[in-house]
Parts: sequence; structure tokens; C-alpha cells
Amino acid sequence: MRWFTNPTTVNAFYSSSTNQIRFPAGELQKPFFWGKEYPRSLSYGAIGVIVGHELTHGFDNNGRKYDKNGNLDQWWSESSVTAFNEKTQCMIDQYNGYHWSEAGLHVRGKRTLAENIADNGGIREAFRAYRRWVDESRGGVEEPLLPGVSLNNNQLFFLSFAHVRCNSYRPEAAREQIQNGAHSPPKYRVIGAMSNYEEFQKAFGCPDSSVMNRGGQSCRVW
Repeated sequence: MRWFTNPTTVNAFYSSSTNQIRFPAGELQKPFFWGKEYPRSLSYGAIGVIVGHELTHGFDNNGRKYDKNGNLDQWWSESSVTAFNEKTQCMIDQYNGYHWSEAGLHVRGKRTLAENIADNGGIREAFRAYRRWVDESRGGVEEPLLPGVSLNNNQLFFLSFAHVRCNSYRPEAAREQIQNGAHSPPKYRVIGAMSNYEEFQKAFGCPDSSVMNRGGQSCRVW
């Protein structure tokens, strides 16, 4: 079975029934893919996280129900399913606690769970890939810094991740997003994933118990 996507589409997709991911040409442009003339940290933080996001969908609360051939099949052990559900409840509770002022509503943690899992998994996978690239391709030597920006490349990775989620919503659209959208509001896609990730906290020196450092309350499915 073939699964087509318009090449000009600026989005990426995962299909559980075909076990395929798609990255149209429209997605492989700035500010997602920056090319070799810019620090790789920017691309890893943007398109790299998106690649990791789509890969993680294969193991989220929906994708995990399908096997490698795209068939609906219980291929996990019962103990694995139980442990997974316990971990995902942490994430549901975390995102339920976010109140989006533009909508005047709280995020719906259960409705957005699959995308939140993918966001949290994607940022971890991409950051590990970036650090591995620095170690293996550059012998551990850091990339040159971006001129005029007083941030190191680990910080630029996270800045690039946040940059692609910049959005502006009218109240009506914000309420529609909360009530019917599969994704959390862009603001909380960034805050939620970063505040769970110890590498972000190290990069920016986030104090214990600060908003961006959940510490022992951090949620991690993968």
C-alpha cells in the first residue's frame, strides 16, 4: 500500500496502519532544516526533533497497538502495558495542569497524550543524536558558535526546538484547539517537554523546583 503526501505540505506524518513516516519537501526547509551553512544544532533541534517525534508515534498510546506490519495486534507483554499506562498517567496529569490563558481553558492531557508522548520522546532522541554526531563526526569538538548570539550549541538546540512552535492564536481558535485538537498548545508543547528533560535544565542552569525543572516530578515514558 502506498501513502501519498503533497510535497508542498509543511508537516510530517506517521501512519500506524502502514508503519510509515512521511516528511514532505515543504517540511525540509528553514526553520526546520537549516542546511550545512548553519550550526547543525539548529537542524537537530528542529527537523531532528520532528523526526524523533514521528518515530515515537510508533510507540505511543495508539501506535503501540500496531505491529511492524501495521496490523492491530497486542505484541507487548501485559506487564509492559501496565508499566506504560502508569507512566503515561504522569504525563496526563502534567498537561492537565497547564492553563492556556488565550483559551481560558486547561489543556486536556488525555486527548493530547499521543502528541505529548511524541514531543517528549522526540526531543530526547534528537538531542542524543546531536551529541553523538558531535562525538563521532567532530571528535567531541564543539561546533563554532553562531555569531552575534551568546548561546552555546546545546542551548541553540533547545532554542531551535522552541522556535518552530512560535504561534499566535485568537481566543476562538485557542478554544477550538483545546476542545478538539490532538496537540497541546504550542506554548505547552515546549514547556512540557523541556521541563521534563534534564539536559535542558543542565544547558540553561534551571534551579531546582523552577517552572522549567520538574525534577522528581518529571514525566518520562521512554
